Amino acid sequence: MSKWVWLIIGVAIALGIVGLSIVILNPVYYYSGSLTHGYLGMMNWVYGGSGLINNQGYYGYSYGIYSIKQALNMVSAIPPYAHVYPSNNTIVFSGSSINLVVAMMGDDAAKMFNTTPPSYAHGDVFIIYGLINPTIVVPSGSVMHILFINLDDDMYHNFVVTVAPPPYPYNVMPYVAMSGGMGPQMMLNMRWLPPANYHSGYAYGYEYTIAINEPGIYWYICTYPGHASNGMYGELVVR
Repeated sequence: MSKWVWLIIGVAIALGIVGLSIVILNPVYYYSGSLTHGYLGMMNWVYGGSGLINNQGYYGYSYGIYSIKQALNMVSAIPPYAHVYPSNNTIVFSGSSINLVVAMMGDDAAKMFNTTPPSYAHGDVFIIYGLINPTIVVPSGSVMHILFINLDDDMYHNFVVTVAPPPYPYNVMPYVAMSGGMGPQMMLNMRWLPPANYHSGYAYGYEYTIAINEPGIYWYICTYPGHASNGMYGELVVR
């Protein structure tokens, strides 16, 4: 065989060795995915590993488009198992199956929902059942079906759960990735949602299901540069 054939064979073998080493050295993350239900994609995640937070799962990731009127109705409709406490900006959930609707908005959210943001929030925020960046309390092992919709008219946003606490740097993604826990693999799929189109009356959103079996303090944040550092985050208590 010519030297070019041997060169091609050598490159193929080298690439195969590199790929195998990645699988061997990184056994913690794995997924299966399929295109279903007319969404752009759906992925199932299972997560665990030595030195990281175990017994957590990610399931049913999907992307869609919602009417703004529909989104506002959903984010305002408090389910019977959610107990909202405006005095301390907290929502306590009961039960083993929880539906959570989250909207991302600009600084006009306080006026629209007639509520006061936390002192640390200085711009874009999350709105959950009428509260801005509330503390969310859920039972350990509960399955949370989370739908979040970007109702901001001029900024991209997402919703990532992590163990990395505030304060957050401007470029938050490397900080979250270095902390381990839930952030890194969620960020592989949690795209930044485009701004809402109020002229046409629709907004972008996506949803997934997450289960957290380990009690503790977690945080939900927006990973767009500068958003978490400016106060776009909230506390998630699993007990």
